[in-house]
Amino acid sequence: MHRRQLLQLFGGLAVGGLARLRAQPRTRRRIVVAGGGIIGASIAYHLARRGASVRVLEKTAPAAGATQNSFAWINAGFSKRPREYYRLNHLSMLAYRQLALDLGDDLPVQWGGSLAWSDRAEATARLERQVRARQAWGYPVHLVDDAEFRRLEPGVVRATASPAVHATEEGNVDPVAATLALLAAAEAAGAEVEYPCEITGLDLSAGGLTGVTTTQGPFEADALVIAAGVATPRLAALAGLDVPLKESPGLLAHTDPADRSVGRVVLAPGAHVKQKHNGRFVVGAGLGETAVADNPDEAPPTDTSAERGRRMLEAAARVIPAIAGATLDRVTLGFRPLPRDNYPVVGFAERQPDVYLAVMHSGMTLAPLVGRLAAQEILDDVRVDLLEPYRVERFG
Repeated sequence: MHRRQLLQLFGGLAVGGLARLRAQPRTRRRIVVAGGGIIGASIAYHLARRGASVRVLEKTAPAAGATQNSFAWINAGFSKRPREYYRLNHLSMLAYRQLALDLGDDLPVQWGGSLAWSDRAEATARLERQVRARQAWGYPVHLVDDAEFRRLEPGVVRATASPAVHATEEGNVDPVAATLALLAAAEAAGAEVEYPCEITGLDLSAGGLTGVTTTQGPFEADALVIAAGVATPRLAALAGLDVPLKESPGLLAHTDPADRSVGRVVLAPGAHVKQKHNGRFVVGAGLGETAVADNPDEAPPTDTSAERGRRMLEAAARVIPAIAGATLDRVTLGFRPLPRDNYPVVGFAERQPDVYLAVMHSGMTLAPLVGRLAAQEILDDVRVDLLEPYRVERFG
């Protein structure tokens, strides 16, 4: 897709007619962003590009929380329902393309799509129904036969010749490298990044937010963006806000670098695999976004032992034989910031109009678009229609 086509498509879909102006705009130029994960980094980047004075405060280190433990699959797949939520994710996939143009080789994103299938007839039939439904929404996904599958991924072995699903525009990204690239670009635009630095209090008055207190001293601010992942409820409580999250663990097994064997996200029964730019395989369990759910009632795994990691690699090697020769590097357990109803919480809180919330699962997919739209809401004091279903007030 050419740059002009991308700008026309993304600009027309994501911006036109979406913003609603407030009667009395507020001026916010000094912005503190709490959280140095992918969402905080994207918001900081887009704010800094607009000329705001931005300070990112990270409790430990950039990308140290849920971001570094993310499978980082960019998609608007079958779990993205209803249609308005699917649209948000699909638009953010387009926003990734724009971000890749802006950041160039510093953004380690791989396209090529995903391939998913099942070994069970009933699950295959369900997949086929899901493909038809998503095609009706305009999503670039279709079924491929076994010959086409082997052409796309010759390094993958299947126990069945059943049709597989190819979502052609999906991708994956190195979550830590992407976060660091966004923060570096934000700093180049004038933002400051402080860590370790934990917010301990807010300076609130009748006129609104005037600053934050931290373990590194006070900082003045016209607005606070809380993009702190699972720490969001604690920070929101400082402003008298309740942001309900639920526990959502995800286990990943990482290998040492190996020869390139797959170029797409592979969603096989019992094994969800990608291979990063540097050759490391990442095998996921309990991802929660699987196109093929063979055991939907199975409890998410939380065992981070090396034995558990080896079992994950053994399962993956039955699908991608090259993994059998790879060495386990580590097993990571991440707790994703998943709001109680599974949908994002984004926007200013009515009770604290200078406190902006940004917490969500699917953060890796949604980061580029949320960053762009959040900057628009913060600096232009508008409400973007795309984000209206995701305000914190829905929880009462």
